[in-house]
Amino acid sequence: MPQELEKVGSKLTEAEIAAPIDTIPAVSTDILSRHFNAQSVSISLKYYMKSCECFSEWQNRDLKKFSSIIEKIGGYTPELLQGTYNLCVAHKGPPAAPRFRRPDNISEDILFHELKVDSSNKARIHGFFAGSVFFLVWLDRSHACFPS
Repeated sequence: MPQELEKVGSKLTEAEIAAPIDTIPAVSTDILSRHFNAQSVSISLKYYMKSCECFSEWQNRDLKKFSSIIEKIGGYTPELLQGTYNLCVAHKGPPAAPRFRRPDNISEDILFHELKVDSSNKARIHGFFAGSVFFLVWLDRSHACFPS
């Protein structure tokens, strides 16, 4: 072992080395069941296309607004959110810019929605609902997908 490494930290005991690493998140079953029973909206990045736009292109204030919208939509059911025009709008027609290409593995008959990350600004996210999950597909910091 290199000398520098020996000086840093403390040595682990055999019990600490043998102990399994806890990989289960510290979320109680009560929290999870309240979420699913209430059908509150959550966001998934499973179909996120970083090739369209990456989070690294967003400014700090945009990222803070993104975090805020995640918290905010968690208080909505999908039906209520989709009926709240100042937060969510269904896509009508194809996107304006070619970089907003529908992933091949998402059927054409799935309706996409735009969530307004910041209504006083142009930042938007686009994706679709499956139950209470909003699958984020595209980031749209400059509102180029469906400019108004």
